[in-house]
Amino acid sequence: MASATLSALAGYLLSPLREVSLEKLIGYLWDYLSSSPSPSSPDEAEKQQELKDSLEALEDAKLTVRSMQSRIMKLFQKHKQNERVVGLHNKLKDVGYDIQDLESEMNYMELERKVHEINKAKEEEEGDSTSSQFSGKRSFPFRLPTAFLSKKKRRLPESSQSSSLSTDEDIVRQVTSILKQIKSIESKLKEETMLEELFDQIKLNGVYNPREHHFTQNERVTTSSTNERKIYGRNEEIQRLIEFLTRLNVNNGNVSVVPIVGMGGIGKTTLAQFIFNNREIKNYFDKKAWICVSNHFDRCRITKEMLHVISQKVQCCGTSNLDFLERELQRHLTGKKFLLVLDDIWSDEWQWLLAPLQSSQAQVTKIIVTCRDPMVLRSPDERNKIILKGIDHQEYWSLFLNCAFAENNPDNYSQKLHDIGRCIVKKLMGSPLAAKTAGKLLGRGLTEKHWNDVLENDLWKLKTDAHDIMPALALSYYHLPPHLQPCFVYCSLMRYHYIEMEELIYMWIANGYIHESGINSKTMRDIGEEYCHGLLAMGFFDEVDSTKVKMHDLMHDLAQLVSHGEICIYNRGKDEKFSKNVRIYDRGKDEKLSKNVRHVYVQGLIDPGLVCETNNLRTLVLEQAGGMSPFLNHEAFKRVRVLVIFDNTMQELPKAIYHLKHLQYLDLLRTSIKSIPESLCGLYQLRVLKLPQNLLTLPSQVHSLINLEILYTGNRKNGLMCMQLRNLNKLRGWLSIVALEIIRNKKEATKTKLNERRHIKELNLRWNIDTVDCCKHVVQEEVLEGLQPHPNLEQLNIEAYMGSKTPNWLMTPALQKLQKLYLFKCRNWACLPAALGLLASLKVLHLDDIGNITIECDDSVPEMFPFLEQLELRRATVSFKSMSSSSRSLMTPGRSKLFPRLQKLTVDKCDEVNGLLLPMLSTLEILNLKASHGLQSQVPRCLQNLTSLTSIELLFIKGLKIETTTEIGPQQQQEGRVLPNLKYIFIYGCEVKSFMRDLLLRVPSLETLRLSECSPVSLPAVGRLSFLRYIVLEEVELILEDLTPVFPSLRSLVIMKKSTIIFQNVPSSVTTQIHNYFPYLYFLNIVECDEVNALHWPISSQLPQCLYGLSSLCILSLTRAKIKIFPTEVMATLHALYWLNLGDCSELLSVEGLQALPSLRYLTISNCPKFKSWCTEEMPTLCGIDISSCQDLTSLPAWLHRLPSLKRLSIDKCPNFDSLPEGGLPSSLKTLEITECDPGLIERCQQKQSPEWLMIQHIPERNYIYKFI
Repeated sequence: MASATLSALAGYLLSPLREVSLEKLIGYLWDYLSSSPSPSSPDEAEKQQELKDSLEALEDAKLTVRSMQSRIMKLFQKHKQNERVVGLHNKLKDVGYDIQDLESEMNYMELERKVHEINKAKEEEEGDSTSSQFSGKRSFPFRLPTAFLSKKKRRLPESSQSSSLSTDEDIVRQVTSILKQIKSIESKLKEETMLEELFDQIKLNGVYNPREHHFTQNERVTTSSTNERKIYGRNEEIQRLIEFLTRLNVNNGNVSVVPIVGMGGIGKTTLAQFIFNNREIKNYFDKKAWICVSNHFDRCRITKEMLHVISQKVQCCGTSNLDFLERELQRHLTGKKFLLVLDDIWSDEWQWLLAPLQSSQAQVTKIIVTCRDPMVLRSPDERNKIILKGIDHQEYWSLFLNCAFAENNPDNYSQKLHDIGRCIVKKLMGSPLAAKTAGKLLGRGLTEKHWNDVLENDLWKLKTDAHDIMPALALSYYHLPPHLQPCFVYCSLMRYHYIEMEELIYMWIANGYIHESGINSKTMRDIGEEYCHGLLAMGFFDEVDSTKVKMHDLMHDLAQLVSHGEICIYNRGKDEKFSKNVRIYDRGKDEKLSKNVRHVYVQGLIDPGLVCETNNLRTLVLEQAGGMSPFLNHEAFKRVRVLVIFDNTMQELPKAIYHLKHLQYLDLLRTSIKSIPESLCGLYQLRVLKLPQNLLTLPSQVHSLINLEILYTGNRKNGLMCMQLRNLNKLRGWLSIVALEIIRNKKEATKTKLNERRHIKELNLRWNIDTVDCCKHVVQEEVLEGLQPHPNLEQLNIEAYMGSKTPNWLMTPALQKLQKLYLFKCRNWACLPAALGLLASLKVLHLDDIGNITIECDDSVPEMFPFLEQLELRRATVSFKSMSSSSRSLMTPGRSKLFPRLQKLTVDKCDEVNGLLLPMLSTLEILNLKASHGLQSQVPRCLQNLTSLTSIELLFIKGLKIETTTEIGPQQQQEGRVLPNLKYIFIYGCEVKSFMRDLLLRVPSLETLRLSECSPVSLPAVGRLSFLRYIVLEEVELILEDLTPVFPSLRSLVIMKKSTIIFQNVPSSVTTQIHNYFPYLYFLNIVECDEVNALHWPISSQLPQCLYGLSSLCILSLTRAKIKIFPTEVMATLHALYWLNLGDCSELLSVEGLQALPSLRYLTISNCPKFKSWCTEEMPTLCGIDISSCQDLTSLPAWLHRLPSLKRLSIDKCPNFDSLPEGGLPSSLKTLEITECDPGLIERCQQKQSPEWLMIQHIPERNYIYKFI
């Protein structure tokens, strides 16, 4: 039933068809013919003539192919379920793929020719004696090269140097096949067109409509009527609309427009209806008209409808004279206030309606326009645009309850039902229509079973009524521009709906969805960005940040729906078996792959034979490579354009990779491959190559990848050597050049042509620190001079440069777009020029292990480093020096000309920092000082002057002190709030007793306090820290002197390594209930407090008694605590505790008493060697149990099978655990893990029909590991 319903809806939408064109192929073939040598035999001449004849036939077929696409679409528009038309569409798509394959083959041949010519010319230029030192070893290590002296040259394997199109005969054969398919489609299309004309003639003669009873479609028509008594989550939009409609026009005209924009089902029409019927709006306007425009804009019809609403006396039904209608409309609008709603517009033609309205003498005309595509607006009032997003969570939940329960009271149903409902809500995109669609189905049965079926099967999305959610979304897809449709559908391949835009764009390019524009200089990547922004604007994507987009579940479902089987996410199950050190999952049944599938994402392992049955695979994403490697030379893989492998067990890339001639996108980032075979360098069409972090070598011929644009390695220290870079002229984004110590002079360095690489945004230049001494420093200075980057560079990293001079290109403000500069281990670099401080885009300067360096400053300019936001100085001696006489010229009264906009300063292990006056950095927000004694004297003044500070970290700073001349009373405390914005304090290894006492009187907004290995800290008047939410103490004694109240907002408390909290001067009137001191404590973590009385709380000296009354505590973790018992009277007061973690508790024998916890859901016990006894009564609220490294544990509690909500059970490294409870395991259990326990138990669990196997066979995911010792 569901399948039939899905097919019915999918039938209204053709799968996307990339433009089928012969232009590019014909161009390749003409180039091929023109470059072919004269035939040397009659046989060769005959074959060349055949190729010319085929080429001429392709030329003749150009117009035919172009017209076929439009004719097929026109036929489909008339009858959307005509299977013959759909079949022709699919056949034309197959032809398009064959054309694309032949284009790719021809392109490969051309690239192959270019590579050979370039390499040959290079060899002739350099000669054997020069080039031999760089071509002796098969692979170049990323680190110091050790084998450049071999005389033997290295070439690509012969098998990777030739295209599969080895003869003219092969080309003719493929061209003939394409022409034959085109001719067949054309013939059938003529028949279908003739049949259509016959049907039209029969219909015209009034006999009957042959298609009337077979092809119907629900058309969406809206009116101003609504049965919505309440609109959820749109109060702000309603107020904006009412205010807009009832105020006078701000411009001189009498017409103003407010567009309402959003995805289908988001509530645009409902909002417009609500406003249209609002009493205040009714009273304000003299006349109102509601017109449903839809995708058939008819200016005459709309004008008639407006005129009819304004004056029913006008007799205009018999005329189609638009001029007459518009003059009548203007006449009847004179002196009136008119409201017009144009609902559901799909083109910008609606703006033709503005002219007669603007030239009328109406007092005011307001127009509400609803649309999905913001591109159709372009109105002068677009600033009034209201963009509808999903309804906020709380309001949406209320709407959902109303739709699902209708007249029933939701409070009368179980919490479990509500939890399932919340899971369903997460899938609905905040769409009101989706809530109504799902609610109608859920309301048929208010049971957990029915709701779980809906949640797991998504049956609600298969509705075919025009007013349900999926048809509403499908209509949006239908109106997408044709070039965006395949791009959107391709996204259904993404298992995880968060998508990197750059990755997506290059996958689109690889599959031929993006073509370079011949009319401007935009690259395919630029066009791809425009495509992404187009899908964002239409609501098919949501923006995560500037580089990522996300795709909602509903949109993902829609994309899968219209892919018509071309895209498959394959999830393979396995039979259980015993295996050493192997995880075994039971996930379901195998499914075969369709032969026509083109893009596959494989979760888990897959039988390579299944993939080999496919005909036209374009994209392959593997979570486990398994035994796939030997099959890469199979015909099924040869058309792959995108290959992504997420398998960290994969350590070798097979040499057969060279068979994938069409490959343009190869992602090995999440593998463990250590070397790349030389044969990969024959993949000349490769655009994107992503390599893993632990890669040791690159093939020597990597420079042959002349199409490569993105080269990314998981380890940012890895990169290319200069000789590997020479032909990679299309590289963009990030580039790392390593082993620069082997470059002998500036001339060799300039061959990298970095100053011509305009698309490189981040450049890493690295010498090898271990061998850099063998390279003369003066040579390094020449080499760096020759590595001048392009002015478009945004980030520059230089590592282990041992020259002392600054290159000339860094001494001028040439790098105007440079935003980040990192210098690392450049220990001889003496001076950074003043020009660096004039770069207008520089925001980050990082100097690490730099030796003794001077940063020059220019007195003649008003500001140095005018937009620098982050300055990091580590392991260096740094001097800021004016080019005149002293650092005083770097200061102006009340403000420093040096770093006037600095927000973050880090100084770490710097012996001296001269000329930098911290108190003058008035914009500083984050200050981190570590073991930098030269600056410690400035800290007190910083804490008095830097009112913008939000965070401060002080590590190993001695002698901290805030000068105070008088005792600070309440008034002085109020006046002494010199750090009003400080929210975070971290102090490590400092003497802080008096410092902290004075500091905390000046930080009223403090939220986080972290103290580690400090001298005892005494805190008076802590109750004034009303915003303090987090405290972390490590090896520190904290003395509190005031308790009324102590921590009114504290949410998290971490006490580690013998830390102590001591309450002093406790008034006798203060109750000894702990919740009075920590009324909102949510998280408590006590680590390695050997003495049970380490907490000197006044109520008790024991754990866990001291927890009594913490009613807000939700998460409790006790590590290395000498805890033995859990008193029920204490546990019963922890009303909110839902997560309990017990670790390394050497005295723990039993968890008796935990059954008194009313809300406990997750219990974790680890490294408790004596634990073996469970509580006598069940813990009914448990959802998850994790036990690990408990040597004495032998069994589970007998009551376990009665737990109604237990979903996860994991027993790990408990060698004596040898049995399951006699009562079995609960039916609710979803995941069972038994790892490194008794091997006999694990074997019985996998032995079919054994008692243990019968207990667990209902659990969907089971995982067993036994590691033999």
